Order: sequence, then C-alpha cells, then structure tokens
Amino acid sequence: MSVETKGMLDFASLKYERPDVEHFKEVVQSTRLKLMSARDPEVAIAALIEYEKELSKFDTQVCLCNILHDLDTSNQFYTDEVAFCDEASANVSELCSAVSSVLLSSPCADAIREKYGDMIFLKAKNLKETVSKEVIDDLVEEANLETEYAQIQSEASISFNGKMLNLSMLEPFLESTDRDTRIKAHKALDDYYTSKVEIFDEIYDKMVKVRTRIAQKLGYESFTELGYKRMERYDYNRDDVQKFRDAVVKYIVPITVQIRKLQKERLGVDKLMFYDLPCIFKNGNPVPTIKMKDYQKVAGDVFTDVLGAEPSFYDVLSEHGFTDLISRKNKSTGGYCMYLEDYAIPFIFMNANGTADDVSTIVHEGGHAYAAIKSAEVSPFVECLSPTLETCEIHSTAMEYLTYPYMENYFGEYAASYRELHMTLALLFLPYGCMVDEYQHIVYDNPDYTPAERHKVWHDLEEKYQPFIKYDDHPFHAMGGAWMKKDHIFTTPFYYIDYCLAQICALELWDEAENDYKGALIKYNHLCECGGNATFLKILEEVGLTSPFNTDVIKRLAYKTCSFLEL
Repeated sequence: MSVETKGMLDFASLKYERPDVEHFKEVVQSTRLKLMSARDPEVAIAALIEYEKELSKFDTQVCLCNILHDLDTSNQFYTDEVAFCDEASANVSELCSAVSSVLLSSPCADAIREKYGDMIFLKAKNLKETVSKEVIDDLVEEANLETEYAQIQSEASISFNGKMLNLSMLEPFLESTDRDTRIKAHKALDDYYTSKVEIFDEIYDKMVKVRTRIAQKLGYESFTELGYKRMERYDYNRDDVQKFRDAVVKYIVPITVQIRKLQKERLGVDKLMFYDLPCIFKNGNPVPTIKMKDYQKVAGDVFTDVLGAEPSFYDVLSEHGFTDLISRKNKSTGGYCMYLEDYAIPFIFMNANGTADDVSTIVHEGGHAYAAIKSAEVSPFVECLSPTLETCEIHSTAMEYLTYPYMENYFGEYAASYRELHMTLALLFLPYGCMVDEYQHIVYDNPDYTPAERHKVWHDLEEKYQPFIKYDDHPFHAMGGAWMKKDHIFTTPFYYIDYCLAQICALELWDEAENDYKGALIKYNHLCECGGNATFLKILEEVGLTSPFNTDVIKRLAYKTCSFLEL
C-alpha cells in the first residue's frame, strides 16, 4: 500500500495484536530447513519471502505498540505490552540470527546474491555476529533498562511559575528573552535532574555493565566494537570517526566560539552563562507566527511546494491520523518517524511547544517519512528497505535545508531570522554531537569507571568541544551531569555521531541548492530512492555526495556557512 492510495486505513483503525513468537519460531524452523536443503533457488527465495512477511508482521506490531504507548504513557496496558515486546524482540533477534547463519551457507546463496545483491548477506553476517542464544537474557535486561529511563523522562513533572510542566513544555522558558526567566527555568531543570542523578547513574551503570557483558560473551574486547557492528558500519571504523571528530574540533569549534562571542554582544551580558546559550537573539529566537493547530496544514503546503505533488504525502498522513505533533501531559518525550511495514505507512511523532524547533522537527521527521515512502518497494527484504542510520539522517536533515525557501509559511517576516537560527544551531550542534560520541567511546572503553569518573569525563569533554560554556551554582551541570539529558546515550549507543555525519552531507546539498535547487532536489530524491540496498559510502558515491570523512569538505562547508551567517 502506498500513502497515495485512496481509501487507505486511518491510524485509529489499526488494531494492535500481541506478536505470536511461537508461530514465528515455526516459520524460522521451516525457513532454515528449506534454505539448508533447497537446490532450486526459487524454492529458497520463496521460503525467504514467506519469512520476510512474518518478520514484517512482527516489526509492525512492535512499532504500533510503541507508538500507542508513547501517545499515552499512563496507559498501563501498553506499558506492559512494551515490556513484552522488549523480551519478544530479543528472542526474535536470536531467531533472525539463526536464519542469517543458514542463509550465508545456503547452497543457493550465490544465486540469491546474483538476483538481489550483496546487502542482505552483509546484514546477515552482521546479525550473526551481534546476536546469539547466550545473550538473550542480557538483551532483555538491556531493553528493560532503556524503557525504564524513557518512562522516567516521559513522566517528568517540573514545577515552574505555578504550573506542572513536562520536559517539552519547559523548553520555551529555557530560551526566554528575559534572563531571570531563563535562570529560573534552568534552575527548575537543574533541580529535576539533580533529583534523578542517583537513579540515572544507577541505570546507566547497569547499562554499561550489561552491554559489556553481551560484547564479551560474543567474543568482543569491549562494547565499543560491538556497538559499531550494531550500527552497521560496513565501510568505516572508529579511526575514521575520530578523524571526523578531530576535523570538527579544528574547523567548526572556532566558529562556535565566534558565534558565542557575537551572542554575548547581542544579549548585552557581562558573561555568557550556560542558561543564556539557548537565546541566540536579543529580541528572542524567532517563533512560528502560526498557531500550533495549523502546523499540519502548513506542513502539507510546504511539502507540496518542495516536492511538486498535491496533496503532499504529509497531507495524506495527517488526514488519516498518522501524525501527532503537539506536546501534552502523559505523552512520551522526543520526536521520531516510525515505519509500519505491513501498511507501508510512516507515523510521525513529536512534541511541539511553540518554538522554532517545532518547525525543524516537522520537516526533519517529514524527511524520514518521505524517504520511507520512496523506498517502500526497493527490496523484498525488510532489512534492506531502509539504509543504515547515518544515511537515514541525511534524508531528514537535508529536508530541513531544502525547505529553507518556504519558511515564510511558518515564520512570515521572520523567516530570514529562522534560517539564521537554524544554520547557527547546526554549527553549534556538530561539536556537541561529537562530544556525545567521544563520551561513549571513553565510557565503553572503560566500563569499570564509577559514576563520578563518568561525570568528570563529560566535564573535561565540554572544555574541548564547548570551551565557551560557563556554569555558576547549578550543581547538576557544574559536576558534568548534562549528558544525562541526552536520551540517545542511554537508549541508542553510538547513534549520535550519525547526525553529525549526516549534517555534513546535508550541508553539501544545501550548498548545491543555493546555486541549483532543482539539481539538489534530484540528487535528494535519488538518495531516498536508493533505500537500503548499499552501504553508506557507496550510496554517497552513487548519488554524488562527498564522504564526510573527507576533511576538505568540512573545511569548505565551514567557509560557506560562515559566509551565509556573515561571520
């Protein structure tokens, strides 16, 4: 089914059914037997296709369960079902690994490879090396810890100005033009995290220990090595990533120091403190000039303008309830796009709160959704529909830049200020994202560090990547605790650098769009249509984008972005 199909289902009509793991086991056993014994490639392929249908069914129900839970975290039924799905997913991963092992040695492997390419075999080998029966209980424990952290964050209730706010609702006050308001808001946030330090330290310590245990059981020296395999880094390694981080320190960090100097002058403060950092402009960061209830309609108009299709894919998703944008009580934090494989429909989830970040999130998750639709039929294998995550993040981040010409729809006369803010934040993000990545390398290379030692690591990395940052008497931040606010560190280790790699690729598309918008859009569509049939660097080569590990492209884009911001 395509989202353009008339009469598509409404999200509200989708029914969650607990995945049947026992049935999936039976399908796996049948698939393995046929792959081992088949001499006719068509028989082996038919068995694989049947297995893929069952895998898609399982994935769809797990995604649906997580979405329904996140829409209302107070619903105990879905909280319990998420726990079930966490355990079921660990078991299904082991079953999939068993299929992968047989596929690699199947008598028909060469014929399958010739017909469908090498990617499914790369993924099969990778899965075989990252999951085994011996680590199932550990995987369940890891998933439960991730859910525990996410649940605590979603239930955050912070007293501010006589109201109880969740984390998303507090954000507008963190970037207020009134410094006293900013100070009070950051104090409230600091107090919340101070109250959670011990429990978050305990959760993360358990995470580090269980992930290290999993890695060692699988034969790896540390979780760092396993983490790279989980992230499916087929054509680059930690040395390449370190080279990238070093280039960011050399070419981007000096720009961010200059940005903060200008910000200090703009705000007219004697000393730029950490609670001043979110407020980029003296008169305040630009905010949408439309009401939040109109976000969906305007998003549809913008995507129609960019992509030239009416109604846009976003209009169709919104019309059928596959978007949920505005923050509210008992809604999980964050934003994402989940793909419901059985229906070939993405679901966009976010927490709008009236800030400029609402708009960048709408177009970011919209980019993910668009790419999912464009690649819905690129492969018969569920595993190859979507590329590895750094490529997925180009889909979303590039869309943030490709919508620049249409930001008047959201910001009216303040659209230019939004573009300046967005580019400024993009440059400020790159060192932060690299800091998150290096932090995780150090932590997992040293799994016996105490919580206090981990806090010191973060504190020291802030001096390297954010030398302008200054704390006063806010104890949580001053002791190096700010890493606890980044959910990716807890729930998706080693993911965060993917955003940085994608940012460089997206900026290259932005630079091209400045001179040839149609050409950049053609290249973007090609990128989305590739799906997951090739590795990261091979996709970039096919599309005509430069590897972000090429230091020259970082230098060139540093110059281009400085020119754009008139630094």
